[in-house]
Amino acid sequence: MKRTLEDLEQFHAQIVDNRRTFLADDVARVEARISRREAAIEALSSERAGLLEILRTHGALDEHNLLQGRVTGIDESLRQVKSRLTSLRKFEQGSADLKIRAQDLEQRARRDYSARVGARERAIRLFNASSEALYNAPGKLIVDVSDTGFRFNVEIERSKAQGIESMKAFCFDLMLAQLWAERAIRPGFLLHDTPVFDPVDTRQRAHAIELAANTAEASGFQYICAFNSDQVPYDEFSEGFDFDARVRLRLADRTPAGGLFGVRF
Repeated sequence: MKRTLEDLEQFHAQIVDNRRTFLADDVARVEARISRREAAIEALSSERAGLLEILRTHGALDEHNLLQGRVTGIDESLRQVKSRLTSLRKFEQGSADLKIRAQDLEQRARRDYSARVGARERAIRLFNASSEALYNAPGKLIVDVSDTGFRFNVEIERSKAQGIESMKAFCFDLMLAQLWAERAIRPGFLLHDTPVFDPVDTRQRAHAIELAANTAEASGFQYICAFNSDQVPYDEFSEGFDFDARVRLRLADRTPAGGLFGVRF
């Protein structure tokens, strides 16, 4: 069956009219729905305004706002309390873990303390020998274990002697230098500056210098100390001890040549 172009144009025109009619009906339905919703919103808004007016005139709105503020404050306090409880639980757990670790470390320290009895006794003998050489009485090097780890203490009977605290440090350092000298990897020297000897009387200062020099030569390490020229106890040295022969460097402020690395002291 054959159709003409006029028939085709009429067919398409009918399709367009039908689509236009459908869309117009759909737009009308949507607009009607919008109108109904707008009317409902307006009615509800008027009802809400009326209720709020009633609350306002009777003071209930202010009370409601006050209660709402209190609720907000209580919620914030509750949040803070929960946060603190969480932090406290974490702290208590951490504290318990630390106690366990501390106990474990203390037990390990005590086992190490028992295993190193030979090295500990040698350190004590060396310290005692140095203190006895200075004061004719052996001192005491005390090594113990506490809940905080190893604890060291030194005692010398002549505790009222001038500069005794400095000499305790001196003897302790000398003991460490002797022990280190026995190791393959070691510093190889012990260095003391003037303040170690400042509070010590000249006689003990001379004894300390001689002890350090003899110990260093016997143990194979270098002892270095710094003195002002007026602090060297020449009159107290033992016969045969040549202090000047052991001096390696003299610094002076008279000329630039007396400085060290370009610095004048």
